[in-house]
Amino acid sequence: MKLLFDANISWRVIKLLENDFLNSLHSDAIPVIQPAKDIDIWYFAKQNQFTIVTHDDDFEKLIQTKGAPPKVIIIKAFNQNTKQIAQTLITQKNVIESFIANDELMILEIY
Repeated sequence: MKLLFDANISWRVIKLLENDFLNSLHSDAIPVIQPAKDIDIWYFAKQNQFTIVTHDDDFEKLIQTKGAPPKVIIIKAFNQNTKQIAQTLITQKNVIESFIANDELMILEIY
């Protein structure tokens, strides 16, 4: 289960999630011009079978215009620090796995 974190989530989350979400990356680590634009993140995720994790709705708009994959997880808890975000994702790991496995779902909102 490979997650690709948008720039609006700290790169530090990768270290906190390395045992639960193997092979995940932050958008600052992908081979595109930095800072990575949403469309570049989108295409990288699509070509490399990542699920995008973000705080904003821009990727929801991309799904509406371009379809999926990639799938998108939108974290709607804006007042959480990096450790809290990591803990939220770990707590929701089973939900995230089910979401990724279900071909009919494109967007998952986590609160």
